[in-house]
Amino acid sequence: MIGAEAGRDGRRNVAVIFGGASQEHDVSVVSAQQLMDAADARAINVIPVYMDFENRLFTGPRLRDVSAFRPRPGGLREVRFNWGDEGPELLGKGLRLPVDCALPVFHGPFGEDGRIHGMLELIGVPVTGFSASGSAIAMRKDATKTLVKSVGVNVLDSVAVNRHQRGNMGAVLDEVEAKLGLPVVVKPANLGSSIGVGLAKTRADIPALLEYVLRQDDLALIEPQVPNLVEYNIAMMWRGGEVVFSAIEQPKSGAELLDFREKYLSSGGTKGALPSEGMLSLTREINPDLPADLKARILDYSRRAFLILGARGAPRIDFMCNRATGELWFNEINPIPGSYGFFLWEAAEVPLLYPELIAHLVDEAMGASVKRFDDPVPQGAWLLPR
Repeated sequence: MIGAEAGRDGRRNVAVIFGGASQEHDVSVVSAQQLMDAADARAINVIPVYMDFENRLFTGPRLRDVSAFRPRPGGLREVRFNWGDEGPELLGKGLRLPVDCALPVFHGPFGEDGRIHGMLELIGVPVTGFSASGSAIAMRKDATKTLVKSVGVNVLDSVAVNRHQRGNMGAVLDEVEAKLGLPVVVKPANLGSSIGVGLAKTRADIPALLEYVLRQDDLALIEPQVPNLVEYNIAMMWRGGEVVFSAIEQPKSGAELLDFREKYLSSGGTKGALPSEGMLSLTREINPDLPADLKARILDYSRRAFLILGARGAPRIDFMCNRATGELWFNEINPIPGSYGFFLWEAAEVPLLYPELIAHLVDEAMGASVKRFDDPVPQGAWLLPR
């Protein structure tokens, strides 16, 4: 086994996992590079772990070179997580690396949705962010809305449509018109970064948009279009016994809908997300001048939603607002926001630098994720001899 790489020097070995079989694979790679570059090398030894399109895990130094991705670098070792004699580890052919914590940097399915968290929780590897169940709920936009509505957070009415309902499109369209009216927004229920979002201005527009969405996701969500739309985003964490907030971000766009290309591939002829400030190509205003009551509602809704969804990690919540009326609606929560929203934390009322944000995520995971070896069955439930 390779021993030098596994040696302990007082730093925490943090496996940063990224890539995956998601439509947002490339964004995940860029976000992970930013995070690994920002981690405090005096306290954290970063172990890059790449997940390919077949959900296999690899490690190797070339994962730190973003220019080597085509979409995956060569010369990597396949590895798996394991619980060894000394605790969590990465195992590969001729390789054993002790791991203190795993830090997923995934966006979308097969990563951000709790599947990676579930795998790591079963093995006993401390993992940052939401739990597996919390991540799964957060990824399902319809489920999230139902849960946060139960604690007094305002959400838009919606209609969920699965693939089996395509054969009864007339009933779907009738329900949409009766419950929501027109125009409506059609979007995937489980994908992030506005992938697949479309605007239906007439009843006749809806079937084609649904067909497109349901080729990418097994569930579509239809919501009324918010007039005079302005969006506000905010991240949060549990720190020092309370919910702590980042700066508020107001994305700006000339498009009717802020879709994936508008977020990542727009403005000034720039192609591709730049690895310095997250969605750098997106024009945004940080800490916009807001009416006091609107800011208070954003903070109140964010706190309520964060607490009911698990109060872990540093997720970002996106809100929609009618600029003319001041009405505010919870839109979605991102368990792993692009670039972990570090630019929002740097502009917070009490600024938090990116290395400090990473350290918080690791400390939280290390404090809350402990593998238990004792018998979990209470005596009253014993059916087998002890």
